[in-house]
Amino acid sequence: MDMEEKSKRKNIEEFVEIMLEACEEQFPKKCSCCGRYFETFQDFLSHTIIPVHSKDHSLQLIDSQDLHDVIAFRNCSCGTTMTVQCAVDKPQKKELVHAISEEARERGVEPEDVAQLLRDKVIKRAKACNTTKR
Repeated sequence: MDMEEKSKRKNIEEFVEIMLEACEEQFPKKCSCCGRYFETFQDFLSHTIIPVHSKDHSLQLIDSQDLHDVIAFRNCSCGTTMTVQCAVDKPQKKELVHAISEEARERGVEPEDVAQLLRDKVIKRAKACNTTKR
């Protein structure tokens, strides 16, 4: 990849705000089992945990007929697994998958490791600011 191609492609940092906004737009949200109400994404993160069964893959790229969805899994305090879709539009999904693949290749790690890094950056950013629905 030459310098011009590299400068044009997005890196995962550019997706943090996009994904954070997509997550925020899904709130308020209610647990379907216990009825607990989560006012904001920040509230949701503060009162849920990453499920044990998905510790390594709690941000997943779901390939459904070549359309990638990014899903975050969290457990409510009642134990119910809830999801937040970190929705990006179709062109952005392709850019995201490409950015994750490229970053993984450059770092010599698996794409899942880069997806986890992205998840952690989104969560850290959400916890650092007051994430209220706009």
